[in-house]
Amino acid sequence: RLLADRLGLPLTYFVEGAAPANSGYVMKAAELAIKAGEPRRALSLLDEVVEDELAADERADARRLRGMALLAAGRSSSGLRALQEAAAMAPPDDPMLNAEIYAEIGAAFGEQELFNPSVEASLRSLWWLDRVRHPDLDVKARVLTNIANAWYRLGKTDEAGNYFEQALAAAMDGANLLRPYQRLYRCPNLATEQVAVYREHPVGFVVSKEPFVNQGNVKEARRLQTQCLERGRQTKELVAVAAAAAELARYALADGQFEEAFAMAREACEAAERSGNHVFHARALALEGAAASRQGRHAAADRVFRRAFDILRARGAVAEMAETCARYSDVLRERRNDAGALSFMRMAYAREFVGLTSSLRAVRRRD
Repeated sequence: RLLADRLGLPLTYFVEGAAPANSGYVMKAAELAIKAGEPRRALSLLDEVVEDELAADERADARRLRGMALLAAGRSSSGLRALQEAAAMAPPDDPMLNAEIYAEIGAAFGEQELFNPSVEASLRSLWWLDRVRHPDLDVKARVLTNIANAWYRLGKTDEAGNYFEQALAAAMDGANLLRPYQRLYRCPNLATEQVAVYREHPVGFVVSKEPFVNQGNVKEARRLQTQCLERGRQTKELVAVAAAAAELARYALADGQFEEAFAMAREACEAAERSGNHVFHARALALEGAAASRQGRHAAADRVFRRAFDILRARGAVAEMAETCARYSDVLRERRNDAGALSFMRMAYAREFVGLTSSLRAVRRRD
């Protein structure tokens, strides 16, 4: 089987008839295939496993892997159904397996931007993790980050901050900062000594800029974000590219470097869209719109902002909607559209977006 895997040949090339499947090996190979971005190969391997012949925990784990592979292959409904079946199969005396299954369910709901179900499943995962004597801290950090991300997108920043801090503690205890790095840089209480740990991690630059910005050292923040962008490009980590490029666009806007801001925002848009991260995509679109407006291309800027609002409104991302309204208000104020600027600033302050459509129409009529 190992030779067949390495040579890309079917097992029947070496043996006659159907060879008995080593379930443990096949499931481990399927898990590695999922992590390697080969979900079809994982599904092919899992098809060799006869689930009825497995013990209860192995059967649930096989179904968990199938759900993960289906999700990675873009078959969201089938993948989520397989994960829910795994949760129903999992024996209650295996808390770690239950925790892993609900962690995947929470992540799946989060990817579909169903944030309330995502939080519910992730909290159930934490409940199981609390019953493990020595829990996998990588899983715990991931679950906590998923909860924080969901709360943040729902506009509950206090709850998000609490879970971000817990995720940071779990990640540092486990010496694995890969899971939560994408979101932890938002945590306002990130301490400078914690930043030093992140700066040693291959992808940690994305979280290390916030204290330098707070201290007014934008030059150092820009340097770290540039390193993050370069590292993201090398490793093809699209979320890191989107986050870093968006921050660099923001710095360029503040410095009046509008062409650079537009280029960075465009790169952030493309990376976020390819990664399927709609909120990052909308954030980058808002930066692109601000850059276009300051270049004098007002109609193009308005179109980009409308697209950003459509993305965020469809997903109920309250915090990002407020932030985008505030950014658009600044753009309109610079154009001397005081009425429009006031309208969007009110929406940003109150986090009430009932009048968004009419306000966008008023801007279009005026221009």
